Amino acid sequence: MQTDALDEAGAEPPSRAASESSLSRLLGTLGLFSTDAPSLTVEEIAARLGVPKSTAYRYIQELSKVGLLVRLDRSITLGPRIIELDRCIRESDPVIRAAAPPMRELAEQTGLDVFLSKLYGHSIITVHTEFNDPLPHLRYGRGRPVPVSRGASAKALVAFLPAARLRRLHQELASESPDTLPWEAFYEEAQRIRREGYCRTSGELNVGKTGVSAPIFGRGRLVVASVTALGSDARLALFDAEAIAELVQRTAHMISVRLSADGHL
Repeated sequence: MQTDALDEAGAEPPSRAASESSLSRLLGTLGLFSTDAPSLTVEEIAARLGVPKSTAYRYIQELSKVGLLVRLDRSITLGPRIIELDRCIRESDPVIRAAAPPMRELAEQTGLDVFLSKLYGHSIITVHTEFNDPLPHLRYGRGRPVPVSRGASAKALVAFLPAARLRRLHQELASESPDTLPWEAFYEEAQRIRREGYCRTSGELNVGKTGVSAPIFGRGRLVVASVTALGSDARLALFDAEAIAELVQRTAHMISVRLSADGHL
C-alpha cells in the first residue's frame, strides 16, 4: 500500500495534511498586509498567524528569498516581486485581455468609468479599469476587496453562481456576519438579477455613485467576472435606464464571446 494514498475514510496522511497546512500559513503571511497595515514586525506576524516567533522568522525568510517580502530594520513589507506579478496579471490574464477593448469602447461611448471584477473568496476584487475621470474619488477601486453582498459588480456576479455554490457562499457569509440577509431574501434577490440579466445599485459602495453591472461567462456558461459602468447619480440620471443596462449587457456579451473564441476559458 502506498503511504501517500488516501485511507478508506478519505483522509489524507498526517504528513501531507501538515505540509499543506504549513504552506497555507506561509502564503497566508502575505494576506496580513493591507493599506491599513503596510508593514508589520515579526512579533505581529507571529501573533496574527498564531505561530511561534521562530516559525514567523522562517516564513519571512522563505518569502524574502523570492522577493515577496522585504525586511527593513524591524519592519517587514511586501516585496518587489508583487509588482512584477501584478504586471504579469495585467498583461496576461485572459479575462482582462478579452475585456479591455470592449470596456474601453463602453467608457468612450458613455463617458462613464468601467470596471472588471472577479470573485475571490468572500470578496469581489476589481482587476481592471477604464477611467474617464482622471482623478476618480472612489472608496472602492482596483485591487480593493468589495463585500459580495454590496454593490452592482458583486451582486451581478454572485447571482449567476451555480445554485450549490451560491447556497454555500450564503452559509459562509451568515456564519461571519449576523447582518447577512436570510437565505430566502438572498436567493430571491439573486433570482431577480438573473431574470433581468443585470444589476443596478446606487450609493452602496461609493456615495453619490450609481453602478450598472452584467455578468461575463466562460466556457459552459460559468460566470467568471462582471463588468460595471459607474458614474455619478446625476450623470446616470441622464441615461435611459434600459438603454444603459443594454449597453453594459452588450459589453459583457462581447467579452464572453471573445473569451470563447480565444479558447481561454
